[in-house]
Amino acid sequence: MKSNPSEYVTIIQKLLERTRQGRVQWQGGLGIFYCKLGTEQESTLKFTLSSAATRDINFDVRFLVMEDVNGNELFRIESNDLPTTAAEEAVSGMINELYELARKQALKVDEKLELAVSLLDRV
Repeated sequence: MKSNPSEYVTIIQKLLERTRQGRVQWQGGLGIFYCKLGTEQESTLKFTLSSAATRDINFDVRFLVMEDVNGNELFRIESNDLPTTAAEEAVSGMINELYELARKQALKVDEKLELAVSLLDRV
């Protein structure tokens, strides 16, 4: 299912903003990161970010998928290294930033970098 990116700009913007604020908790690894929003009393939604290599070694396609509590795909958006509209370029930029933020959070990259510095200081 290929979606029109402009239909979901508001959701992507809010997800990115809340992720920047540390209010969304991402999990996962090996190129796939996800978060769940909602409580047991209300419907939950799952957002999944993934990455796939392309023929261009300088670019990976990033995907953002939103699913309902039953695992039904509500939308799937992909980044585009050659956007044809300003809206497509904006959405691609947001998805790429969101992927990097989710990856750093889920893998605890900052903490591990600090640990590496500490360990290297002891060598």
